[in-house]
Amino acid sequence: MKNGAKKKFNKKPLIAVILCAVVVFGIVSYDFISGRSSCEKTSVAMGTVVTVKLFGFGAKNDLDKIETEISGLENSVLSWRKKGSDVYRINEGAGDEVSVSPDTVKVIGQCIEISDKCNGVFDISIGKITRLWDFGGDNQRLPSENEIKSVLADVGYKNIKVSGKAVQIKKGQSLDLGAVGKGFACDKIKDLLAKGRTKSAVVSVGGTLLIYGNRTFSVGIVNPDNDKQSMGTLKLKDTCVSTSGNYEKYFEKDGKRYHHILNATTGYPATSEFKSVTVVCDSGLLSDALSTVCYIVGYRKSLEILKEYDAEAVFIFNNNAVKVTDGLSGKFKVTDDSYTLDK
Repeated sequence: MKNGAKKKFNKKPLIAVILCAVVVFGIVSYDFISGRSSCEKTSVAMGTVVTVKLFGFGAKNDLDKIETEISGLENSVLSWRKKGSDVYRINEGAGDEVSVSPDTVKVIGQCIEISDKCNGVFDISIGKITRLWDFGGDNQRLPSENEIKSVLADVGYKNIKVSGKAVQIKKGQSLDLGAVGKGFACDKIKDLLAKGRTKSAVVSVGGTLLIYGNRTFSVGIVNPDNDKQSMGTLKLKDTCVSTSGNYEKYFEKDGKRYHHILNATTGYPATSEFKSVTVVCDSGLLSDALSTVCYIVGYRKSLEILKEYDAEAVFIFNNNAVKVTDGLSGKFKVTDDSYTLDK
């Protein structure tokens, strides 16, 4: 790390899941209240911690399938680092059409649509900028204004062309799906579980959470001022949850915090009225992307965008006020007295 910057990289999941009354014996356990068999596994994939807890007799068979699914997505679709992945090949072939998988076409198509909704503050062609800042990496630093201006010229989602089974980006562009990859992994896991014997599940891929099935779970929202504690809880079932906040990956230089949520139109960390935004909706990809979008665009614009996608949110403002959208009314409770729910 350069320039004497103070670094923080939180590798813990951003959302804590509280599972009550479960007695664990190794990897397989039995929930005496619900009468369900359960199994769990924690691993590292996609540069983050992946925690899987499955409920249902025979659910253990799905554990290895989930690990294989995530590994396959990273290696063949999402990673800009892995040679042979679709994103790697698109970046290497910038200027030319590149044949890709249906998953890649789907992800990139949805990201382009979201970029349109938010006037480009969210943009997956931001690859050169994310690598310039290198948040959470060994070379994170404050780039010069000229460096940012130079790479910003290559950012522009409107130059991404999706045609049938092929994707083409402008020469000089570079894609980075880091803002949606973990959410899309949750969507693929959901599809996998629907074909197996798992009745309910909680899967955490970094800061994105899949809650599968009709069992209600208590989800703790991280306190942005103390990420070892929660500031509130949500009661949820059969949905996806993602949080974006200024406490996740950041460094400090000359008394100023530089966080990893970049505004693609400026190339700099977004200036926001929020400490964090948590989005709840049916799609992991959407919850992942929309939490970033909402953090950047502010409260009023967020409400418009969330309505279009039938999504809900918890907003934690910089003054510690908390607002929730109507669909979460009665499902959210503040547990830390330093925060106030604005009703």
